[in-house]
Amino acid sequence: MERYKILIVDDDEHLRQGMAAILENEGFAVDEAENGRMGIEKLETEIYDLIITDYKMNEMDGLRFLKQLKSDFPSMKVIMVTGYGTIEHAVEAMKSGAINYITKPIKPQQLTDLVKSILAIDSDSELSPREKEKRLKKYYHFANLVGQSKPMQQVYKKIREVSKTDIPVLIVGESGTGKELVAQAIHQLSSRKNGPFVAVNTGAIPRELIASELFGHLKGAFTGAVSDKKGKFEEADKGTLFLDEIGTMGPEIQISLLRVLETSVIERVGSNRPINVDVRIIAATNEQLESMIEENRFREDLFYRLNVYAIDLPPLRERKGDIDYLANYYREMFNLELNKQIIGITPRAMEALKKYQWPGNVRELRNIILRAALTATDQIDIKHLPSNIIKPSISQVNITFKPGVALSEVEKTMIIQTLKAVRGNKLKAASILGISRRSLYNKLEEYQINENEL
Repeated sequence: MERYKILIVDDDEHLRQGMAAILENEGFAVDEAENGRMGIEKLETEIYDLIITDYKMNEMDGLRFLKQLKSDFPSMKVIMVTGYGTIEHAVEAMKSGAINYITKPIKPQQLTDLVKSILAIDSDSELSPREKEKRLKKYYHFANLVGQSKPMQQVYKKIREVSKTDIPVLIVGESGTGKELVAQAIHQLSSRKNGPFVAVNTGAIPRELIASELFGHLKGAFTGAVSDKKGKFEEADKGTLFLDEIGTMGPEIQISLLRVLETSVIERVGSNRPINVDVRIIAATNEQLESMIEENRFREDLFYRLNVYAIDLPPLRERKGDIDYLANYYREMFNLELNKQIIGITPRAMEALKKYQWPGNVRELRNIILRAALTATDQIDIKHLPSNIIKPSISQVNITFKPGVALSEVEKTMIIQTLKAVRGNKLKAASILGISRRSLYNKLEEYQINENEL
């Protein structure tokens, strides 16, 4: 039996504890609440696979509790306990959203059979993206960001301040710190929240194509331009354009970007017709742009145009108090993505995570939890973590690893295990691995992974 978690809500202590004992004996993790109000409070901090609630309770009866559940937690599955012979209560509960009901006196075998059948249905079903987001939302502390350490509180304060304005923002932080999430938070809290949020990794676009990508092009403007195309500036009109790795831009595109920031006008490649755009610019970099200016690799006037308001995003090693939140957030994310039921992270595994220096920041933590989730069944323990995490004294030495067999084998294994977990769904596997579908195809070819053998 997988470690499913069940909440029992009943003001009859003997009945509540009796059901808990039956289910715990079957291997379920059980939590209790003595009324509907306390049940709602538990749901604010915990995630349950199933709720069992009595129909008649003081303070908040089972029907009111069920209706609030369906309003606040629409994906939650509920069994209603009704008195013998009160079939009208059962019908009313089913109409209000209960998945099934059971009558008193409760028979142990009947209870366990019903619970197992419902959870089997649940484990085979696919949650919608909206339902998944609702399950994960309790981990968010500010907009879509996780963490409440002092360095992150300062970031939240800056986001709140700048989101009220429309000025350009420059987000500075090491690779993997979550700069795009900060940009999304600014957009969500701004007056442009109903407009598009368009993200562009400028470092991933070939220099000869970046003008076309940003400003669009006309048919025939260059080889391969088979039709007219809108650029990212037009796509982001009335919204926010996030330009990541801004320091990788070449001199010519820097001049073009500066002109757009000054005039709010673009021209598609191959055209001289001006197009007005209404776009808020948020840029990000993991480089020291001031040093690049001194080396004549970045324009000083563009820097001042972008750096109207700066947000310095702290590395994970400076916000270790957030590791617990982040690790459990990713654990639950991969529970949903991989259809797993990992109920927690053991204290010794969490201690190892907190001692590690995290050169790859939050992105590295995400990948470590993914790797652990692929192999863990009940809890993530220290045995599921890589050796450089388990031995912090070694990991804290600044070692540069050359590409080799060991590292490639780790990556190959993660790809294979992820594809198996999602039954070969490449789009879903790429999303979980944090890479594009094209990159996944390239890796399949590079590592000669035969999909038919998965």
